[in-house]
Amino acid sequence: MATFDPEGLSFAQRDGDACVVCHKRWPRPRVHVGRLPDSSRVLACPDCAEALLPAMPATVVGLPSR
Repeated sequence: MATFDPEGLSFAQRDGDACVVCHKRWPRPRVHVGRLPDSSRVLACPDCAEALLPAMPATVVGLPSR
């Protein structure tokens, strides 16, 4: 998980009431994308979270061996 510097965040972002990236307040951000140095959770809206979080590795399905 990434650690965010609270200096550049608004009170609403630090409190989890606004997206840490785009500042959107509604719908309230729900995706946990990191933390602050005091271990508080940092939240993002689904669109921004998709850009912040690493992509899930692709599942590779093997062919049956002969």
